[in-house]
This record gives sequence, structure tokens and C-alpha cells, in this order.
Amino acid sequence: MGKKRYSQKDVSKPMTESLGIEDLLALKTSAAGHYYAVHQRYFSDVKLTCPACGSTKTRCSKVVKRSFKDILWDDAPPVEGEEQQFKVVDLTFYQRYLRCDSCNNSVFPEPIEFGDKGCRYTNRLSDALADGTFRFSYKKVCAYFGVPTSTASIGPIMRRRIQYRESLLLPVSTPKKLGIMEVLFFREAHPVVFALRDEGVYCIGILEDSSEETVLTFLRTLDTAKVDTVFIDPVDSIRSAAATAFPDANLVVSDECILRYARDAMLEIIHEDGKRFPVKFKDAVLTIPNKHLQSDYDRRQVKDGMESRPRLKSAYDKHQELMAGDWTYETLGQWAHSLPDDLPEFETLIDVIDLFEQEINDFIETDEKPPDFYPTALQAVCEAFKGMPHCIFDVLRARCFLTISHDTIEENGKKYRLGIHTTRLTQNMNEISKNIKEARAYGL
Repeated sequence: MGKKRYSQKDVSKPMTESLGIEDLLALKTSAAGHYYAVHQRYFSDVKLTCPACGSTKTRCSKVVKRSFKDILWDDAPPVEGEEQQFKVVDLTFYQRYLRCDSCNNSVFPEPIEFGDKGCRYTNRLSDALADGTFRFSYKKVCAYFGVPTSTASIGPIMRRRIQYRESLLLPVSTPKKLGIMEVLFFREAHPVVFALRDEGVYCIGILEDSSEETVLTFLRTLDTAKVDTVFIDPVDSIRSAAATAFPDANLVVSDECILRYARDAMLEIIHEDGKRFPVKFKDAVLTIPNKHLQSDYDRRQVKDGMESRPRLKSAYDKHQELMAGDWTYETLGQWAHSLPDDLPEFETLIDVIDLFEQEINDFIETDEKPPDFYPTALQAVCEAFKGMPHCIFDVLRARCFLTISHDTIEENGKKYRLGIHTTRLTQNMNEISKNIKEARAYGL
């Protein structure tokens, strides 16, 4: 390229210190809101190594101007109750591209640490955006920092911060009892892995999909020898992964799972046939045992509403029958095959009962039942997922799993994490959902 455009005398020491990015030198053309910079190696005679062949026979081919948004944090500690002050600035970086004379003249950019490829934010600004997006809408966070909203950049920004936060997590303390439940989030299934302990139910993992490979990869991070019971959802890939990871454990489909599938089927029918049903909170009222209704008035209202809805009444009666008491596998099968043909919403549950006979029987016969609070905890998690605004999986998992601290325990002198207690998990998810919905209501 001939003579270099800049020399050491073009560097501003005060502006370099003000910018505060390691390895970058700010030029004297910089101003308070706009920095112009080169890498410190710009003035070095050290030859960069070609990433393709490892040769050092490289030379500068061209210089490309890259534009970034950056953030400068106020060094002064924030006043109590107030947030740390900041200033968003523009950064123009003159990045060199080098040509390798040893491997067909390939051209490559000089490596940098302060910004990712293709991203128009520096890493420290993208980290600030990601930390905010864990709890609020991305659009609102960008508006707060005064930067353009780029939906194309949200994935890389979140993945970088997620990787960092995940690196801080302790290894999981393997429990004796595990639960694997599949939740639906905008028609996409995500397995959620729970540790069942005397102190409660803890979330220890939220997985991207239900493929056997994905589930097995996570389960292999646990101590195989410690797990004796796994409460699984009736999904073939989950069953296969759990059987491979824990060959000596008892895999069971619990009554909680059967009742959850039945409730989901019942909700479909309520939403189809129960329009303008004459009770408040009909989803809750029509999916609990009749004996738990608060008053005779509520029972009369339910009865009156059923008179003009024969299909809903048929489903309601069968659902009440299922919730009535203990079953054997035989009575459960009889119930499933006595369902009328006009209730296809229950077909998934019928298939489960037919195809997971062994796992259901093992649950009925075992003394290792889940704790009484297990069904309530799982239902709360399901409801929290339903309330979450739509987002990509990386953002979903970050909001659910990486925004609050995990409970920990010390074993043999080492610290492990128990996971997130489902009470705190659902409170956190519901709060985030509220923040995002309120922001969207104001156009943010």
C-alpha cells in the first residue's frame, strides 16, 4: 500500500485514555462524540500470521473503515437509587486487510477483540444491550441507550452474552430424582429438566429441542450413578435419551403428566365449545375437580352452561371421572377407550396410555412418587411459558435461566448449583413478561 496514512504523532493520548479500549489508539481527529482509531499494531513491524496457511509472508492490502456504536461508562460511582451514567459515541476504526504471498494471495482482516464480525456495536455496548434484553424488550433497551434497533444483530449479541454467563455457572449437583417436561412455546417444544428435592423443584436446564441428541447431551453432564428415578414426558426421544443416560434408573410417566395432557385436551375443547360460558375464569373452573368449586352457586352455573353444550359436557364429565381418584393401568385404559369419538382432542392422551404402558405401570407400582408440590410447580412453569412474549430461543432461555442466581450447595468441599427453585423461576418469568408487555403497550 506504500506509505502509511498515519504516524505516531497522529495519536492522541488523552482521547485514547478516554476511549479506554485495550489495543486501540485514538487519533487526534477524534472529538467528544466521535472517535477515530487504529490498532496499536498499525505502527508495528510485526508480520501477522495468515490464518489459512500459517505463513508470516503477509503485507497490508487495503484499509477499510468500520463504523461502530460504542458506550463510555461514567467512572464515578452512581448515586444510590440511580443508574450508572453513560454516553453512546461513534467509533470509526481503520481495519487493515492483509494479503498472504504464500497461499494464492488470500486476503484476511487483521483480528480484533473489541467487536464481533458483522456487528455494528462494540462488545461492551452489545453486552449492555444484551443485559437489558434479558429483562425488557430489545426495542425498549435500544431506545434507552439511544441506538438503532437491529433485529439482525440480536442473535449474535445475545449468544455472546449467554456464553459468558453460562461460563460462570457452577456444575449441577445431580439429584436422585429428575423430571423432564416438554413445554410448548409458540408451537415449538422445549424440554425443561427439573431436580426434585425435599426443599422443592429446581429447574436445571431448558433445552432447544426434544431431539434425542439434544436431550442426551444435557443429561450426560449429570452423574449417571446418582439418578434412580426419572419422571419423563411421554416423548420417544426423551425416553430414549433418558434410558441411554441412566441405564439403571426407573423411567416413569407420572399421574401429573397424565392429568396435564388431559387438562390440555380439555382446554382445547373449552376454547372451541365454551365461548361465552357463564362463569368467570372458565379455564380454571372447568379443569379442576367439581368438589373443589367454592360454592353451590358455581356448580349451578357450570351445570347451566353445560345444558346447551353437549360436547363440552361430555368432555367435562370424562375429565372429572379421570380426576376422581387412584387408577390402575387397566382402569386407565378402560377410561381412555370409553372416550366418545367426537372428542379427538384426547387422542394424544389415548396414544400415550397405549404406547407408554410400561412407564405408566412402573409409576403406579413404585413407591417413589414425586412430592405433592410437583404438579403445582410444573403447572406454574407451563403457565409462565404461555405468558412469555415471542422471542428466539436464545433470548427465551436467557430470560428464564440466566437472569437470576442459582441456588448452590457444597459437596465434598466443592460448590455445585441446585438450579433455580420453580417459585423464583416463575416469578421472574412473569415479571419479565409484564415488563415487555407494558413497554409494547407504549410502543416500545
